[in-house]
Amino acid sequence: MKRVPSDPVTRRRRIDPLDTDLLGALEERDKRLYAMISRATRYRGILTDEIQRLRMGDDPQLARGLLTRWDTLLREIQRLAADL
Repeated sequence: MKRVPSDPVTRRRRIDPLDTDLLGALEERDKRLYAMISRATRYRGILTDEIQRLRMGDDPQLARGLLTRWDTLLREIQRLAADL
């Protein structure tokens, strides 16, 4: 069996200019995906809370009103998804 050097820096090669363009594009896409997932997770938490309130007997009109407050968050998620 071959031994792999313990220092990962010794195995790295120099990044050529084409790779840096690809790397930049992938990093940007990663940031957008993270933003979308973060907002979707936040929206899911809001929905979960409203579902629990409805199950406890809260007024459905109140839940609808609270959810419309978060429509901007939902539109932002849709915009981020379209950008991917």
